[in-house]
Amino acid sequence: MIFMVSRLLVVHPHLTVKGGSERLTKILVEELSKLGIDIYLVTASTDQEWFSKELSPQVTTLKSSSDVAREMLTVLTAYEPDTVLVMIQEPYYCYIAKRAREEVATCMYVHFPLDEEISEENLEEYTKYSRYPHLTAKCLNYVDKVIVNSRRTGLAVKFLWGFEPYVVYPCIDSKFFSTEPPLGSDREPTILYVGRFTTLKRHDFLALIFPLVKREVPSARLVLTGYVDPRHREYYEHVKAIVDELQDRYRDVELIPSPSEETLLELYHSARVYVHPRIGEHFGLAPLEAMSQGVPVVVRAPTGLAEVIEHGREGYLAWSDYELVKYLIHVLKLSREEWFKLQYAAYLTAQRFHPKTFAEAMLKVLRS
Repeated sequence: MIFMVSRLLVVHPHLTVKGGSERLTKILVEELSKLGIDIYLVTASTDQEWFSKELSPQVTTLKSSSDVAREMLTVLTAYEPDTVLVMIQEPYYCYIAKRAREEVATCMYVHFPLDEEISEENLEEYTKYSRYPHLTAKCLNYVDKVIVNSRRTGLAVKFLWGFEPYVVYPCIDSKFFSTEPPLGSDREPTILYVGRFTTLKRHDFLALIFPLVKREVPSARLVLTGYVDPRHREYYEHVKAIVDELQDRYRDVELIPSPSEETLLELYHSARVYVHPRIGEHFGLAPLEAMSQGVPVVVRAPTGLAEVIEHGREGYLAWSDYELVKYLIHVLKLSREEWFKLQYAAYLTAQRFHPKTFAEAMLKVLRS
């Protein structure tokens, strides 16, 4: 199959959910447009803060999750793309594309071959977001090429689907490069975590271990923030109840739901350490965002991030929850000189994950 990639149809079902795959889609669409690629975007919903009219390409919004095939066929017939790129693990859209235009090249950017957040209880809710995981096995034969976000994800794709995927590491938004972070100045002992509120992200675990940190660093603060996903609203309420109870004993705990882009930058600029407690993270953009703003990281392993950061250089990889607590306390207690070393190393590593670099790498793989 030849990938010309001159007329590219990009698909992501839900661009109002402010997660990693959605942000990455926004970045790729912007950067490929700058490179002169003719792009058409198909989604069920877009966020106006991320997809402004000035920066967005042509966009078709799917009106009904039960009639996606017909609406997609209309777009494919009118736009006549040579390549379809699905920015999440939903091969159903590749199936529709091939049925409409057999000669079209299809590709998926896969964050992980299984969506671990889907359960019997919320499957119907995911379908409302134009997601069709129950059709994955039947539609894989219509995917010509798979790109993954890490070697860790690549192994899972190979074992579960039988594909030999290409690895293209994600990037972070251009705003993290246009903003000059406050490097070289010490910060208060603030622990920051940014994660969409779902069970696997483990915000509640950080609230649980915060008293242990306070014993060693009495002035420590904990800030939990992230997008409140309507599909997992009950988990946010669970975390909120825990934080409310914790605030009865400690006033140094703050919960910030769905922060604005400006608030997010301010939080990164004030944090002394960023912690990522998710076990088995496929990659993770928030730790890189934090690093770009001069924040050392403590990341729970196993993780795809272990492929791009080094233990003891930009921060620490914790292979158990015990180690996570230990390294958190360690970073909070570091001398100014030792902390500055971590800060600068984190900042330098993050510079490798520029939007233009990501777009060029994606284009190279698509055309290979």
